[in-house]
Amino acid sequence: MTAQPPHSNDPLRDAYEIQKHAASVGFDWPEITPVFDKILEELDEIRDALRDGAPCDARRELGDLLFAVVNLSRFLNADPARELDATNRRFLARFGKVKDELERAGRRIQDCSLEEMDQVWQRVKAAERDAEYDA
Repeated sequence: MTAQPPHSNDPLRDAYEIQKHAASVGFDWPEITPVFDKILEELDEIRDALRDGAPCDARRELGDLLFAVVNLSRFLNADPARELDATNRRFLARFGKVKDELERAGRRIQDCSLEEMDQVWQRVKAAERDAEYDA
């Protein structure tokens, strides 16, 4: 009998549960190193598909990459949705600080080059690290 995959409105959670089930019956790597290899393999397959002019294949490989990254989260005992949510929040906070810093300098973010924005981004990120270190 075929296992019924979970189906919810949370594909990250579904991928996590699918992988957890596969691991519970022994279909799993014994340690984390092959998970990194799989992630790199999937990245290479995306690059190859794009180089070959096959965007549909690249999108399919993107799904495989996301699935592999969810597997990494399982090895790290991390909830992928919670970690992605935390990253989204950090990005939005940093991006807001970048915009604020540029506006204080009399610049509109739309008028700045990627290099200029990245310089400010790196300063904001460093200030966050310093604040965490001091805490």
